Amino acid sequence: MQSATTLNKPSIIICTSQHTGLEAKLRELQAGMEEEGVPCSLLSDSSADAVALAYKGAQASFLGVGVGIGSAALCIHYQKLPENQPLFVLQGEGTLTEWRYFGYNAARLVKGLPFKENPVQAAAAGSENMAQLYESVREMILKVLKENAQGHGEVNTWSKTH
Repeated sequence: MQSATTLNKPSIIICTSQHTGLEAKLRELQAGMEEEGVPCSLLSDSSADAVALAYKGAQASFLGVGVGIGSAALCIHYQKLPENQPLFVLQGEGTLTEWRYFGYNAARLVKGLPFKENPVQAAAAGSENMAQLYESVREMILKVLKENAQGHGEVNTWSKTH
């Protein structure tokens, strides 16, 4: 546990429970916050629930933002939200990029800036959008071909006679 002096400084409080892989998550999370220019402080806890950890951090932070790092999730909480309604939750292991984006977004919450979009989720959404676009174009082409086969898509040319 951190000293009272450290926790009294305006910073995002990161509450952690000890587990395998914690160091990597913490490193990326802190790097994201550092890149945004917002300090953080660490607080250890025995709870494994990331939401409870984040809520505890948000309540302890003068900035009102807490991050919880559990073995099965990562969470950002804001002190004015109900305990069971965190701002962001990443279920599962996650990736280095996702952990860093959690750091960015925790810091951006403090600064009042728009959140950065997670590139992993954006890529997945982009793939979904491309599939939908492909299907729409495919349907249009099939419709045009069908109309041409039925004689509805003929191009009439006419010329002006003098």
